[in-house]
Amino acid sequence: MVKKDYIYAAIIGLVTAFFASLLVTYGDISREFGGFVIPLWSLFVVLPIGEYVAYVIASRLFSHIIALKQMGRFAIVGLMNFTVDAGILTYLTSTNASYDGATLLLFNVISVSIAIVNSYFWQRGWTFKETDAPSRKEFLIFVAVTIMGIVINTAILFLMIEYAPRDSFNQQQFVVVAKVAATLVSLFWNFFGYKLIVFKDNTPQTNP
Repeated sequence: MVKKDYIYAAIIGLVTAFFASLLVTYGDISREFGGFVIPLWSLFVVLPIGEYVAYVIASRLFSHIIALKQMGRFAIVGLMNFTVDAGILTYLTSTNASYDGATLLLFNVISVSIAIVNSYFWQRGWTFKETDAPSRKEFLIFVAVTIMGIVINTAILFLMIEYAPRDSFNQQQFVVVAKVAATLVSLFWNFFGYKLIVFKDNTPQTNP
């Protein structure tokens, strides 16, 4: 592990904090805990430090297991991408006050697509340590794997919004719940798709 990896983890934490603040603000998520309202600015302290520390610990624990180190980096990037995706989605649905299935599908495709572009550069350059110039073939395969992830993500979101019971959640809160479920499933597809299909020839033989 090189020192710049620590810096990358902290930068990712800052990006995560920004989009998490959108998610909290527009997702109708309570910031009250134990009678105390957690300030939004605390996200810009907790998340960068938290992801920095988590990466340091994971790197030391899995220093000789490349796949687990990659999975750790993938998880950190994945958390950032979730906040990018969910933050944009909740912002669009909240500011447009639109929750019908068709409009939600459009907003979800927009948010997922932006998160995927962000994901490509981070996963390629940091998670899987690809140093060669991107090729058209690699990009097209990445897009194919990603589109399948979008289909999985969007289908689960749509089915939950249309058919799942809301229980005690209001409409906006349930969008967040459904998004979490959809993202967890699609994350598994994305990791193994990127590792075994997109970057399969680029797996380093020594510790990255």
